[in-house]
Amino acid sequence: MIQSRPIEIDGRFVGVAVNASADWHFVAVDPLLDDLDGVHFPSPEEMARVARQALNRARFVRPTPLRLAS
Repeated sequence: MIQSRPIEIDGRFVGVAVNASADWHFVAVDPLLDDLDGVHFPSPEEMARVARQALNRARFVRPTPLRLAS
């Protein structure tokens, strides 16, 4: 039987934990977590912990300003 659980970080819905076998895989809905999409974890709690770390890191990364050629 397939099980799923929503993953929320600080009230922000970021993805779904899906279990169809021995482990859980992450289905990202937040673009900041696209790199984690499809990654397998031992539990939804571990998944949420890693997602929280990724979001915290993304908050500190500033995009490089786009410079137009003159």
